[in-house]
Amino acid sequence: MARAVSRRMLLCTLASVLAGVSLPHEAHAEKLSVDEEKRLARGEVVKRTFEVDLPRGDYIGGLGYVIIAAPPAEIIDVLLTPSSYLHIFALTQEARLAAREGDDFIITLRQGGKKISGEYSVRARRETPSLVRFWLDPSRPHDIDDCWGFFRLDPLPGGKTLLTYGALLHLEFGIMKLLFQEKIRGYALETPARLRAYVENRRTSRTSE
Repeated sequence: MARAVSRRMLLCTLASVLAGVSLPHEAHAEKLSVDEEKRLARGEVVKRTFEVDLPRGDYIGGLGYVIIAAPPAEIIDVLLTPSSYLHIFALTQEARLAAREGDDFIITLRQGGKKISGEYSVRARRETPSLVRFWLDPSRPHDIDDCWGFFRLDPLPGGKTLLTYGALLHLEFGIMKLLFQEKIRGYALETPARLRAYVENRRTSRTSE
């Protein structure tokens, strides 16, 4: 029950952060600043960061927006392929399908560098045709305390897609948290750019075959 309550709180937290931007593209243009709209049009990734205090502790989070030159169906196909996360998440050394349970697929991830790495598993679910959510599976070994996130896809003219990515992460108090919290958030917010590169490179490879 505690885990379910925690997940609902995370949902509500990100929902409040996203208030006003979880609407069709016409509404996105009203909520993103003029500068952010221009940056998106130039091909930049727009990022926003935030921190929230929840009963479990303090969470760091962020949102990323980017335009991808591919329709939503192609991007969803990537997001529903567990091995894709080897390319989507920064510093990922391994991404494998651990199990399928109902509508959920469980991905085990190993991330880190040459000397230090950690492993954890996330449950991912396609909740709507344009929304994929993921969250930590605490029943499996995990070297992080908690995480939660989503990918939302809004179609744009010309066969393009506006991707909105959001994530929350909780790290236990300690020297690792003090030293590396911002660096870890930075890696997490590389996800929109990495997903765009992976999807667009796949399209280019298929076209050249």
